[in-house]
Amino acid sequence: MANDRRTDDARDGALRALVADGVISPEQAEAVAGALRAAEDSGTQARWTEIVGFVGGGLVFAGAVALVAASWEDLTQLLRAGMLLVVAVVALVGGILAVGERLVRRGAVTDARRRIGGTLFVLTACTAAMSLGVATEPDVLVAPLLLGLVLAAAGYAAAPTVVGLLTCGVLSVWGTWTVVESLLPDGGEAVPYGLGALAVGLAWGALALLGPLPNRRTGLGIGASAALLGAQIPLFDGESHTTLAYALTMAVALLVLALHRWRRDWVLIVAGVVGVTLAVPEAIWDWTGGAIGGAAALLVAGLVLLAASGLGILLHRGGPTGSVGPVGEPGGGERA
Repeated sequence: MANDRRTDDARDGALRALVADGVISPEQAEAVAGALRAAEDSGTQARWTEIVGFVGGGLVFAGAVALVAASWEDLTQLLRAGMLLVVAVVALVGGILAVGERLVRRGAVTDARRRIGGTLFVLTACTAAMSLGVATEPDVLVAPLLLGLVLAAAGYAAAPTVVGLLTCGVLSVWGTWTVVESLLPDGGEAVPYGLGALAVGLAWGALALLGPLPNRRTGLGIGASAALLGAQIPLFDGESHTTLAYALTMAVALLVLALHRWRRDWVLIVAGVVGVTLAVPEAIWDWTGGAIGGAAALLVAGLVLLAASGLGILLHRGGPTGSVGPVGEPGGGERA
């Protein structure tokens, strides 16, 4: 409420200044103020309607899941897969109805319809993948996850949303891990899983920087997160691959900090700071053979975090005033 009052006061002050300068008449100022208030009221009502709709849909979905879960063990494998497939088809039809004009006539749809359609397409991808997974149980999840990824990507192309892109990111990493698992006997070491996630992260970063991705910042976040996760996974093999882990982590951190000089974005700064903060203490611990105690390691991590944060601030201030390159986003924001 306080923010609304400040906005109203600032708007009224600007209109009064325009009237005083003779740019517009008092009648025009009143008309502009009325039109802005009407637009704000309409937007607020639409947002609340959308929120109520999402909450209601979530409650209905939760209730349906609870009912199915109560009798899940009594259902045959075919019935389980069929029920999930029905949910996927219903969600798909709902998504098409929400953004049908965009799909058929390439026309524009409202943000509310786009978000609803995108959410329903995510539900379609997840339930279709689950249906195939249940039908092919106990086989590996390669085919279900690849199906989910394809459907999620198609849904994102039809109705771009942040949740749709995040779903694509999760399914791409998970699908890569299932492929690695199917190729390695007895699971193998953790390094291949880490390299797979690292490769997926680099691919996401390239797509966000160079490809036609509406939610570029989210794509950068997915790429940086997957790359850092993949770089750290070799630590699960114990001390045998510690050097590889912090070397890869530092390489990812330096890469995203270097990319910040081309594309000014806080996601790259955060990823770089996190990477440096992880890699340096791990390297010091390895070089000293674990001689430094827990308190000293905590102190080193804190100092590294401060230094990395300072470096990030300097890079951010010293960078260009806006995003540069083919992926520049004026204003620095993106739609949900």
